[in-house]
This record gives sequence, C-alpha cells and structure tokens, in this order.
Amino acid sequence: MKKTVALIAAWLPFVALWQLFAMQMGATFWKALPHSLYAIGTAAFLGLAVTWVCSKVPLQLRPSFYAIHFGGAAVYAATWAFGMWAFEMLTFDKPPRNSFVVGWIVEGVWIYGIIAGTSYAFQMQRRALEIEKSLAVTRLDALRSRLHPHFLFNALHTVGALVRHDPAEAEGAVEKLGDMLRYTLRDGDADAVSFSEEWEFTRRYLEFEQLRYGERLRVKADIDPQSLQCSAPLFALQTLVENAVHHSIETRAEGGTIEVSAQVAEDALHVRVRDDGGDCAQGTGNRFGLAALRERLQTVYGTTLDIRNDGGFEVSFTIPCE
Repeated sequence: MKKTVALIAAWLPFVALWQLFAMQMGATFWKALPHSLYAIGTAAFLGLAVTWVCSKVPLQLRPSFYAIHFGGAAVYAATWAFGMWAFEMLTFDKPPRNSFVVGWIVEGVWIYGIIAGTSYAFQMQRRALEIEKSLAVTRLDALRSRLHPHFLFNALHTVGALVRHDPAEAEGAVEKLGDMLRYTLRDGDADAVSFSEEWEFTRRYLEFEQLRYGERLRVKADIDPQSLQCSAPLFALQTLVENAVHHSIETRAEGGTIEVSAQVAEDALHVRVRDDGGDCAQGTGNRFGLAALRERLQTVYGTTLDIRNDGGFEVSFTIPCE
C-alpha cells in the first residue's frame, strides 16, 4: 500500500505539468483533466515494465546495455503513442493529427529515459547503502577473525616447541608472527589493500604453517607481477589459503599441496587457491571464512566465489584490477 501511494505521489507532478501544458493550448481544466490522467497513468503503468528491465540489466557502459535500452525506448514510445492515439479516437471519434503522434513518440522516449534514469539512481543509492552496511559488518567480522584464535593457539604452541629444540628458528617464527599481527592490527577501516600486501601476509602465514606441518604442507605459487599492482579485499587470499590448510593439510596424515595463483587478464584480477584434498576439503573455513568473503565480493564487486571439487578443492574469484 505504501509503495502504491509513493508511486502515485511521484507521478502527480507530471500530471500537473501535462494539465498545465494542455490548458496553455486552449483546453479548459475539466476538459484537459481526463486526458492528463490517462496520459500520465498509462506512462506510469508502462513504467513498471521499464523498472523491471532496469532491475535485470546492470548499469554498465557496454554496447549490449545501450542496445537493450534503445530497443526498450522504441517499444515503450510506440506502445504509449498508440494508446494516446486510441484515446483520441474514442474521445473525439477522429484520428489525431500526425504531428501529435510524432510528438507522443518523442515524449515517450523522453519519459522512458526519465524512468530508466530514476531507476538506476535508486539502484545506485540502494547499493551504496548496502555497501556501507556490509563494510561495517565486514570490519566487525574482520576484527573477530584477525587471526583466528585456533591459529594463534597453534602458533604459540609451535613457537614453544621451537624454543626448546631450535631457538634460532623460534626467533624467526616470532618475527613472522609479529609481522602478521602488525598487518591484522593495521590502522584505518579500508576493506581493500594492495594485492602485494595481501600476498606478503599470506606468504608469511604459509611459512609459519610450514614450521608446524613441515613436509606435510607443500606450496606452489604462481603470482603474476602485474597482479601485485591491483587492490584486493583485506584477508581475501589468506581466507582461501587458511581454508585449504584447515580442511586439506590438517585433516590428512600425509598432508598435501596448496597451489596459489594470481593473474591479470582484461583488466581483471583472477585469484585461485587449489588443494589436492578432494572430498575432505569441502568445509566452509572458519566462522567468518568463505561465507563472509562471498558476501563481501557480492556486495562490493558484484561477483562471487567460484568453488569446484574435481579431484581437488578449488576456490577462485575475479575482481576488477584497480
């Protein structure tokens, strides 16, 4: 009910403008009113279809986007002009002048543009509010999951064991852990960092885990130097790697191999993490792991995680290289 009232209120100024224009052409108020209500009423009704099209066609500067809306404007204008023609025939029992029909077609295109522009403006506003809300939630999730308590417990246990058997190695482990903690406790509330920083943090995380698992954890990295210039969501790569370690290496006595890949193609950053754990790697990571990352990607970039399980568990995502 509220939406209907809001829709009517939004179109009332157009009724007033049409009424004013008709009266300037010589029509009386009461004679022009039915014509104004019909003209704007049908425009608003057809506008529901325009709004639906805009909800299905993302705002993007591509030929297909313009082709769809040029075609939609033509169909909208033709349909609306035909309705106006039919109204004139029923009202005055004679066809309107050709100049009127041409004017209605032009006005139909103009009205289509207003409806489409307004729809996209509301979409962008709604998306901005969703992003703001999501980033606030993401920052809270990040604070809760920087580093996962389970990892910190194991890290301290590893350092304690190294202190007794290899003090020099323990000193290096403490330095790695300190660097990781500095990254997680960085100032600012930005959700994105340079991919070079994210990769360096993830690399240190893997080095630390290799102290714990030894030869059970094997890593293959294929990092395109160009990818290091891109930005990426904070903890995105580390989340994928931690998921692989937790569900593939930790659960198997023989361990396994984790492959990390980052490539740039067509101005997009493609990140992929794959392990050879097979079915045992189908977990969802830590509490704020893959599900939270999937939500962040969907909200901020309009993309999502691509998950495959074909002889190994693979998670990847693609975002613009900014």
